[in-house]
Order: sequence, then C-alpha cells, then structure tokens
Amino acid sequence: MARSRLALLLAAPLAFACGKPDVCAQGEDPPAVKLTRDDLLGYVPYAHSHNDYEHTRPLLDALDATFYSIEADIYFAGGSFEVKHMSWDSPKGVLKGLYLDPLQARVTSQGSVYGDGRQVALWLDLKDQDGSFPSALEALLAQYPMLTAFGPSGATEGPVTVILTGDAKMKGAFVEQSPRHAARDSNDFSPSDPPSDGAWTAYALDWGTYLDWDGTGAVPQQADLRMRCIVAKAHALGRKVRFYAAPDRSEVWQAGVDRGVDFIHTNDLQGARSYLLTAP
Repeated sequence: MARSRLALLLAAPLAFACGKPDVCAQGEDPPAVKLTRDDLLGYVPYAHSHNDYEHTRPLLDALDATFYSIEADIYFAGGSFEVKHMSWDSPKGVLKGLYLDPLQARVTSQGSVYGDGRQVALWLDLKDQDGSFPSALEALLAQYPMLTAFGPSGATEGPVTVILTGDAKMKGAFVEQSPRHAARDSNDFSPSDPPSDGAWTAYALDWGTYLDWDGTGAVPQQADLRMRCIVAKAHALGRKVRFYAAPDRSEVWQAGVDRGVDFIHTNDLQGARSYLLTAP
C-alpha cells in the first residue's frame, strides 16, 4: 500500500475517536497554514485578551500590550450593559464607558485604534436574556462610527468590528436586525456547517470539548489533526477561529500560530506579548 494512502487510513480514526465531536471528514488531512508574521509585532496582532475587564486597567492594559482582539462580558442591566463576569459580581463599569468611548476616541484621533489601519475585534459575551437586549444593544452600537456596519448589501468595514459570543438566543436575535453593528460567532463546530452569510462570521470553541491536550510538550497527533481540520474548514467557510479555556501556555500559543488559529487566547497579556513578539 502506498505510504500516502496508509497515512490517510491511519489518520482517519483520529478524527472520530476520543469522544470528541467530529471535526474531520473521513480521511481528511489538511496542511497547516501558519499565521502571517508582522515584521514589527511578531504575532501579537492575533492575540486575544480574554475576560479583559479583569485586568487592572480594563482595555488600557490590552492596548498597551498591542492586542487586536479584546473580550468583555456584558449584562443587560436595563440597557446600560454592565461589564462583569457573573451576575452577582460588582460591575467593573459599563460597556460605553469602559470600551466604546475610549476606542472611538482613539479612532477619531488617529484613524484606527493603533493608527496603523489594522482592524480590532471587540468581542461582547452576552451573559443574560432579555427581550429588549438585542435592540437596546444595537441602539448603543449604532452611535459609534468606528464600528463595522452590516446591511442587506454586505458589510461596510470599520476600524473596530464587534463579534457577539455567549448566549445563543440573544446573539441569534441580534443578527436578525438590519442594519446592525455586530456579527455573531458559534460555540459549536461541524464539518457540515454552511458558508458564512455575513451574520455568523466566527467560531469560539471550548478547548476541552474539541481538543484533548493539556498544553505541555509536543502537540499530540490527534490534537494536531483536529486543529488543522477545524481551521481549514472554518476558513473555507469564510469564518475565523478562537479556542477559549485553552491552557495559557507558550506551547498552546505556538500551536495556534503554526496552525492558523485566528485569535490566540490568553489571560496573560504580558506573557503572551513577550512570547508572540519573537515567536518563530
């Protein structure tokens, strides 16, 4: 038997074993496509500040670290959109004051968040359900000319793009509006997912649900194949990929870089920055 055929037959069971959701078609073994290195910033533009509001200075610490993807959890709170992790927590502030106003001020001053013309992703994790949540959030976002706008004829790109994650019902209801100023993700992946329609533009996938690797040592063969299958299919569908709850280690950051994961998840802003500036 030819070696290439044998490799496909051996690799195929890895996609379906281990009790994880199916992510590879039978025999699929796509090549890894590494992220593009920035001459000045290494791979920092792909870094994602998870639960950003938990840092000493929400938003500002991520901006000082030159992160281009930032995430905040929001609760409806009658339309003020409090930023906090759990419903019983004291809010760190509100979405408008902590994130939207400071980002708009930077864009107004220098044309983009960093003055380099590169787009920043602002992920909003919708943490509760209220029938007024989608329309109230759109009314707030529509006040900011920096944001990418989505309408019947497609997207008008802006310096900041909002991606909704979290509660499936709320983010689904939000993207039924047109025009609107955010797209949504999905927390579930299937090889049979339809192409992007401009409303669903990303995946945010739980690391432990899709991958069985603790982040130490070399990437196991099974995790390697599954990451490559997810990224290849997502990109073919016109979507970007983020894994959350991933081990916050340099081995995992490098694995994402090497396999084209669009957003490198971390809570360690300075540790990830230092590594990604000089990562191979």
